[in-house]
Amino acid sequence: MKPLTDIQLYDFLKDNHESILNDIIQMDTNRESLPADILKEIANTTVKTINSRLLDSSRFFESHLKEWADIVMKRSLQLNISVSYLADLLTHDRRIYCQYIEQFILSQGKELTLGITCHWFSLINEGFDRMLSHFIHRMDTYKNRQLSEQQRLINELSTAVIPLINQIGVLPLTGQMDSERFEFVLKAVPNQCIHLEVNHLFIDMSGIPVIDVLISEQLSRLTKMLKLLGISATISGMKPEVALYTIQSGINLSHFSTSSTLKQALRNYGVKIAP
Repeated sequence: MKPLTDIQLYDFLKDNHESILNDIIQMDTNRESLPADILKEIANTTVKTINSRLLDSSRFFESHLKEWADIVMKRSLQLNISVSYLADLLTHDRRIYCQYIEQFILSQGKELTLGITCHWFSLINEGFDRMLSHFIHRMDTYKNRQLSEQQRLINELSTAVIPLINQIGVLPLTGQMDSERFEFVLKAVPNQCIHLEVNHLFIDMSGIPVIDVLISEQLSRLTKMLKLLGISATISGMKPEVALYTIQSGINLSHFSTSSTLKQALRNYGVKIAP
């Protein structure tokens, strides 16, 4: 008697595709969380993906895995399916698969060895683990991309040069400034000034709670870059406690043109401001 192979279990699961699919849908439908047609779509591609794990070439499984992930990602974003919910679905589906493998094993009598039995369960479990891991990776990548895009929009909105009159611009800086955010400032602000034909920029720091050595160095870089472009700069709005901190920390801001408030800075430059 020839030993049983992965293909024979694959054929058994393929022959019972509809039965497995119905059992999965029935169990998931009882949980009343997703529309029936969506459950069927996800369950169908899940069955195909897990079955393909038993084929010799890994490319079949990888191909089905990508197809499954594409479908689940699409539905997850449409219906706000959480990772924990999907993990719960796969746990139920895994349990049903184990029942069918046990059914196949029992139907073979004494022809099976412990080794091939463990091998099958290992393949199926690995398949389910890969599916969950792949989905988590895809979802993390998507969310990180979203966060990066949101941060980019925040940076753009928070580093917008506001044109006034006579080629004067104002750059209001607010919130905590870190190296990544200031790098965006260094890249964006000079280009904005050129585009808006600004020849004097007022950098207002009244919205920044604290200044440190990093911000001082980055401010120096920014003003030097602007100077090379023929744009002069004035820093305004430094709070008394921030000024005290800079003195105590030995931060040298003497090379900056500064004013206590933006209004004062504009007046000093000759801009008429209403009282």
